[in-house]
Amino acid sequence: MEKLYKPFEDFLRKVKVDEDIIQQIMNVEYPANDNPNQDCANFYAAVIRKCDELVDFNILADAMFNKSCCKSGYRLNNAKQMAKEHGDKPLEEKLILLGELKYMGKPKLNADGDIESVAVGAYGAEGMYCPCWNFKGCAPENGPMPLNYCLCCAGHFKFHYQKALNLKLRVKKVVSSTINSCGKEPCVFVFEILK
Repeated sequence: MEKLYKPFEDFLRKVKVDEDIIQQIMNVEYPANDNPNQDCANFYAAVIRKCDELVDFNILADAMFNKSCCKSGYRLNNAKQMAKEHGDKPLEEKLILLGELKYMGKPKLNADGDIESVAVGAYGAEGMYCPCWNFKGCAPENGPMPLNYCLCCAGHFKFHYQKALNLKLRVKKVVSSTINSCGKEPCVFVFEILK
């Protein structure tokens, strides 16, 4: 398991988290388990709880963005194609079109002028499971997964939304997630549009 956890330290170093804080974060106690996926879920729950205490939200969001997967392939191609074909349309219309693309969630403008997206779970109850490859369906044994673990997934959506919409975005909040709620709530992310 050491190999899996080591990169997380590197993500924190990349965003200039102090080495002493990194050591405090990484030296956490968590329930050890013979199942590697369960062990991973337990470890990340403990580590993210510690990050929530010791690291600024925006810095953690940047670190988790570096950790995020699925920033290439057909999703990236679809985002680029959408920007090319619909770049001149109003934002509200582009958000509707973006929501029609496979695995792009259901984004909309909220009352604050932010983009709010129902990501995982956008297509109903059958999609209400955490697809994170780290855990393969395992939830932490000692409490729910902290919402901020899902900043990496939010980062993946931010990446593609920026490409498709030709906007600069910042992850503002993880509202809910399937792994935090044990499949009862969808993953909902809020993105601030930066000027």
